[in-house]
Amino acid sequence: MAEAQILVTEDDADILELIAYSLESEGFRVHTARTAGDALSILADESVDLAILDVMLPDMSGTDLCRRMKQKERLEDIPVLFVTAKTEETDKLIGFKVGAEDYLTKPFSPRELVARAQALLKRSRGSKDSFRFRGLIVHFERHVVEIDGHRVALTPREFMVLKVLIEGQRKTIARATLLERAWGMEAKAGLRSVDVTVTRLRDKIRPYNACIRTVTGFGYQWDSDGMDEAHAVSKTVADAA
Repeated sequence: MAEAQILVTEDDADILELIAYSLESEGFRVHTARTAGDALSILADESVDLAILDVMLPDMSGTDLCRRMKQKERLEDIPVLFVTAKTEETDKLIGFKVGAEDYLTKPFSPRELVARAQALLKRSRGSKDSFRFRGLIVHFERHVVEIDGHRVALTPREFMVLKVLIEGQRKTIARATLLERAWGMEAKAGLRSVDVTVTRLRDKIRPYNACIRTVTGFGYQWDSDGMDEAHAVSKTVADAA
């Protein structure tokens, strides 16, 4: 789990430092935020695997932040662990109602926090043997892609490129990385082969091809928002006509 990325949102600087230190000591990459606004900015730019949220934040409650996360398709699967001084049962029920997976009250043991984070990550990763976005389903273990219930025939390299992009979420994946992952370390193919494969992949996964963004000069990224943007552009053109 050393590569897992964790967002910690806590307005108390000392507690924030303690949590970040405890997690980083276990090999996690930690993103820290002292407001909900900063947390949302991090979530927009980074591929976060777990969010640890304080309930009492200066600009928005942690429960409202969690609710916003669970309403977004790209963020809804990120497990949420609340860390708060609130101990009433009703407070915990509210946290679970908005989608939180676990609840830890202050004061807490750093070792217990790390253990709970590890358990949530293990549970989350163990359940992600498939990816779903609207009518698109990618079964990673079975190497099967379906769109609206119909199987899509992909070559092994096309499937691997799709898998690497989806697992990277909104990270830009370099063409050289895609070449290495899909063709292997000893591949004789050039970077042009990656572009050709992405073109074929886009053609096969319509109407979800807009989710594969080209980042000029760098590579490609999977961004589900691209589909909505493409639809908005098409609608604007149609209305203008």
